[in-house]
Amino acid sequence: MVSRFYTKVSINSLKAVLLAGGYGTRAKPFTDYFPKAMIPLNGRPVIHYVVSYLAKFSQISGLIILCEFDNIGKQIINYFEGKEAAIGKPLTFIEDKKFGTGGALLEIERDVRTDKCFLLWFADNLCALRIDGLIQEYEKADRITKGGITGIVVVRNQRREETGRVILDNAIHRQANNSRNSTTSLIKQFIEKGVVKLEQPEALGIYLFNNTIFDYLHTTSARMHAGGFNLSHDLLGRISSIGGKLYSYNLGGNTEWLDVESPPYSDRNKDTVMKILSQMGM
Repeated sequence: MVSRFYTKVSINSLKAVLLAGGYGTRAKPFTDYFPKAMIPLNGRPVIHYVVSYLAKFSQISGLIILCEFDNIGKQIINYFEGKEAAIGKPLTFIEDKKFGTGGALLEIERDVRTDKCFLLWFADNLCALRIDGLIQEYEKADRITKGGITGIVVVRNQRREETGRVILDNAIHRQANNSRNSTTSLIKQFIEKGVVKLEQPEALGIYLFNNTIFDYLHTTSARMHAGGFNLSHDLLGRISSIGGKLYSYNLGGNTEWLDVESPPYSDRNKDTVMKILSQMGM
């Protein structure tokens, strides 16, 4: 909702919220033994790099980790025990009570309400996103909309393929075989793991929300009869129809992003992992 009395927003301080719960279905059987956020990269869990990177930014006043307090979720808490001084920013743990990614955010409302905005980051996402640049784009969108913005979603419009691609010459093969229904074609060129343009940008699990998002979270929770709900599917997918306004921030340029799905996946993408860690200054 746009305020009649708009006041220019300047974000000097905000908290980073890391979602580190969930079942890690795609990473099984590994996540039967440790959370996705604890997948090792160069001897350290992925969440170590995310926390260390975000703590570098002066605008980040503290970090909140949403994780399970029982079973394997304790591994995250145990890992960071005694490391707060080295991180250089306050570190708070809040229990993910397994009400979905949307329901989990309601658990941190009290801790972030004092700030204008908060950063939400899925803890298994590796990216050297410039937080100061993201904040500047948010402030710009806020001025243009006179306070009508709900948040910014980080997206990308291109990605590097995991497999090689081929360029085919169907005309030559049809001419040679006198057939329009052939299942084989002449390969003109092999492209090894090329970068492809996406028809629609994809969301990367990184968001900058202002506190009006909690109004929509409560509305959605009530609609789901206080049951668990998914942030993307149950809220963000329909937020424009209930008055919210989300804007996109294209990662662009040479900045890489990787969802660390599983140990084998990170091994297959080792070059990308190393490039991102280098971009993060790790």
